[in-house]
Parts: sequence; C-alpha cells; structure tokens
Amino acid sequence: MKKENFENGIPEFLMDQKCSEKSANTIKKYEHGVRRFVDALPDDCEITKSHTLAYKETLLNSGYKPATISSYIIVMNKYLKWLGVPDLRVKQLKVQRKSSLSDVLTPDEYKRLLRKARAYGQQDTYLIMKVLANTGIRIGELKYFTVENLKGNYLQINNKGKIRTVPIRQDLARELRKYCRDNKIREGTIFPGKNKGKQLTVSTIWRRLQKLAGELKIKKSKIHPHSFRHLFAKQFLKENTNGLAELADILGHESLETTRIYLVSTDAEKKKKLEGLKY
Repeated sequence: MKKENFENGIPEFLMDQKCSEKSANTIKKYEHGVRRFVDALPDDCEITKSHTLAYKETLLNSGYKPATISSYIIVMNKYLKWLGVPDLRVKQLKVQRKSSLSDVLTPDEYKRLLRKARAYGQQDTYLIMKVLANTGIRIGELKYFTVENLKGNYLQINNKGKIRTVPIRQDLARELRKYCRDNKIREGTIFPGKNKGKQLTVSTIWRRLQKLAGELKIKKSKIHPHSFRHLFAKQFLKENTNGLAELADILGHESLETTRIYLVSTDAEKKKKLEGLKY
C-alpha cells in the first residue's frame, strides 16, 4: 500500500466516523491527526512498519506533551486498523499518571468567586458557577439547563453518544427558578447572551471568570470552566468515600479509571496530611 492509498481513504474513514455518531470535534481531531500522519509518509514506495515507527519517533522528538503524542498515535493506529493494515500499528505511548492534581480550585476560592460575582451584580455568572460546581457537568452541557428542563429534579444529558441522568439539588433548582422569574426568562436557555434566544458563549463565561480571579488574586491557571467539574468530583468523593462508581455515572465516564484521578490528592493536600503526622 502506497501513500496515495492512505490519502484516498481519508474521506471515507471520516464519513464512517460520522456515521458512528462521533462528535464534530472528534471528527475534526481525527482528520487533523490522520492528515498529519499521511503527510509524513514518503512518496512512491510501499509503506511498511518502519515508516510508522519512524513517524512515532518523529513525534517523540517533536517536543509535544506526552498526552498530545499519545493522541496522535491513537488516531494513526485507528486509521491503520480501518484501512486493513493493523500490522503497521505501533505500541501506544505509556503516560504515567501524575501523582498529584495540580492547580485545583479549592472550596474557599470557589466561595470567594461566588461572593465577588454577586458583588458585581453578575447573577448569571454566579449561578453558572453554582451549576458547574454542584452538578459536575461539562461547560458544553450547560445548554441543557433550560426553563423547560427545570420542571423536574433531574436532567437528561446527551453527550458523546451517551445519555445520562444528572440530579439537581433542590436548593439549586429553587434558586434557578427564582432567577428565571425575576428576569422574565420564560423559555429556552436560563443563561441567555446578547443574541436573543442564544446562550452565553463559553468565551464570555471564561473571560468573566478570569477577571474575577484576577481581582481576587487567585491563580488564573485554576480558572477555566472545567475546573468546577474537578472541584465537584473532589468534593463528591470527600463526602462519599465509596462513591466512585456513582461519580462516574454522574460525570459520564465510560471507565472508572478516568474517574480515579479524583482519588489522587493535590501536593498541598499531601503536605497538610504530612504536617498532621504525629509520632
């Protein structure tokens, strides 16, 4: 099989992924990874295992982060299997799990952010943080928080081809319903932006959070929409030490291994435990 065969197969491969209901972002990632791999292949010769190994070596010497290299190899191997040449696949890069979670938002920092948002009159930003920190949803799943969906105490969220049920605390649900009444939001998204009927953009939410963090002297590396998901997971396991499987369901993880990262303590938490040691 020559380079042109690899090139010609890309459109059909991507169409197969689309038919398998992969998300638009995933397909975009696959296309970028596959084209990068194919572009690195030599012209006018039979492609062998030595070429895929050479590509892996190029990635290893690229200066990319291990997670980035790993994702490129995964996409390449997936494409090789789809093409019917699985023998050309290479071994996956082993990335050692970090012993600590770094730059995790603390409960105290979260409370300070809430107070600052209210002081600025940013009630929507305040409630968005509460939703993220009390449900563990991804920022892209905020679209499921609509007036219509708030009538119950559970949300049905469809993401990455999976439907999961996310419970909403009663106090949070009451607060959200009151916010809708006070702001005459009768249908659609609870957090509309400037464009009528459209939700606040992720970039707008991120900029607001960054500004709040800057004024509070909180490390900006801690402030991104996903950090509230991490906070939720850590707090859930703190209150439910045997709740790993339940947390995986709430977060929408297919594997418990993905969820286990939240069992790892931060460096600061390790130090605090160390300071408390008594002999």
